[in-house]
Amino acid sequence: MNKHIKWLLTQYKSQKYFVLIMVIFTLASSAVQIAYPYAFKRMIDLLNDVWANPELYPTPMVEVNRIIMLFLAIGAAQFLTGFYPCFRAWVNLRFEHSLRIFYFDHITRKDYRFFQKFRTGDIVTRLTDDLSEFPKISWFMGSGIFRAFNSFSLIMFSLIVMFSINAKLTLLSIMPLPLMMVVFYFTSEKLYTNFERNQRAISNINNQLEMSFSGIRIVKSFVSEAKYNRFFDEALDRRFKTEMSVVKLNAILSLIYQYIDYFAQIGVIMFGGYMAVKGEITVGTFFLFYTYLSMMIYPLLDLPQLFVSGKQAFVNIDRLDEMKDHPSFNPETQVGHEVQRFEGLSFEKVNLSYPEKGIHVLRDIDFDLLPNEKMLILGSTGCGKTSVVNLILGIVKPDSGKITFSGIDLEKINIKSLRDIVAYVPQEPSLFSGTIKENIMLANTDASEEEYQKAIRVAQLTDEIELFPQKDETHVGQRGLSLSGGQKQRITIARALIKRPQLLILDDITASLDAENEEKLWLDIEKEYPNTGAIVISHRLSTLRYVDTVLYIDDYGHAHKGTHDELVMTNRDYHDFLHEHLKK
Repeated sequence: MNKHIKWLLTQYKSQKYFVLIMVIFTLASSAVQIAYPYAFKRMIDLLNDVWANPELYPTPMVEVNRIIMLFLAIGAAQFLTGFYPCFRAWVNLRFEHSLRIFYFDHITRKDYRFFQKFRTGDIVTRLTDDLSEFPKISWFMGSGIFRAFNSFSLIMFSLIVMFSINAKLTLLSIMPLPLMMVVFYFTSEKLYTNFERNQRAISNINNQLEMSFSGIRIVKSFVSEAKYNRFFDEALDRRFKTEMSVVKLNAILSLIYQYIDYFAQIGVIMFGGYMAVKGEITVGTFFLFYTYLSMMIYPLLDLPQLFVSGKQAFVNIDRLDEMKDHPSFNPETQVGHEVQRFEGLSFEKVNLSYPEKGIHVLRDIDFDLLPNEKMLILGSTGCGKTSVVNLILGIVKPDSGKITFSGIDLEKINIKSLRDIVAYVPQEPSLFSGTIKENIMLANTDASEEEYQKAIRVAQLTDEIELFPQKDETHVGQRGLSLSGGQKQRITIARALIKRPQLLILDDITASLDAENEEKLWLDIEKEYPNTGAIVISHRLSTLRYVDTVLYIDDYGHAHKGTHDELVMTNRDYHDFLHEHLKK
């Protein structure tokens, strides 16, 4: 089965009851539409017969009243089926909503490699523009397919009636359909290519916008507005060209389809009129055929248009599935052993490289971390300190070796349960639009007010929050643009602490804290979270006073663990590293 058809059937299965209602609504709507011309045919033929042969109809009004009652019944049915387009639009929104949630859920499970390949603007485009409006996925799944189904059923019902009345005239009416299919067959590949190129251009535009606005401070500080305007103009120009190619191709196809059908309509009028004059068909039958043919013009266009919009929607489906199917270290389903407590960490002969960068970072790493132990990771820039943290969190996977967490192989652990008891504060603080309190409570929405106050107190935020105009209800702006680097860092620390973590990982957070605040932070962590282990990455040697052990990673990617005094006495590389660092 075609992968796109299979994808569509899977989505329909998830909304099967609404799809069933759509099928019933569609068939009812088509039946009502073809009923009107048939009722008029009966009325015209009746009046014509009464005029020509009055002796055959002693009570003509009885027949007329029956047809009038038929008209009233059709009118009532049409009132009900008039809600069909509204229901169809509502189903479009249901598909859009469910698909956006589905793909967003997959994206949040991806590892760092995914976000290296897909830029933010591109992801946003695929989750918004690729899903909504004409002729994108949600429209195609609802209105697109069911409009075509409505057209197909209308044509089928009409043809059944028409064939039952006059086969020759009916065959003349359906002549344009095969020609339309031939035209589409020879243009389908070009449609797919043009639309795929256009969607890539839209993604590039959104990438450019995201980079420009997220880095607006840098743009302005380097007076680079003109340069970025030029980049944006070039991206817009590419989008304009690709969009125009899609518009031109669609316009040409629509024009071809219309003229094919108009010629067929002219032929039916001439041929049907001749048959009516010759008496081979009644005036009511000619009216029926003419009306049905007029009704079939747009349905006949809808059928090939389904394939046109389908080609465009299939591009969007492929773009979404490209994100979903991008390989990730994290399992799609949360399986494996649940860990409830942190009972130690062990690295055994762990190697890690980044093939895409062509570098080997860690070599045969061996170390143990005990519960409640606080360990400082030191080493030169780029030696692999953050990579150790990423390995623990399951963000990257080792090339070889074994990592055990609480005595369980990391690859056999439910990664979600591990992250529930580990809190991570990255080097670059990341905040979301919302209030200070919302950003802190994000890690533990069930935290009590007491736990919240303790977290901000330990993070040295209490006095800072009092200075804000709306206290902790102050909005921080996009990515915390309204805050200083130190304020953002302390909010992320409070967010980590409110989880009540059993292992706290801090990646070079002291760069945004002065010595006094760092000392208060460590003393308060020891006091308020006494049973919390810690892994700290820092370039500040004063941090040595607050940890139990040191993991030194040398320039060759080898790790050496011990107390500060032990490493100074036994490891020359560590001694030289400290000496060079102190000179700076």
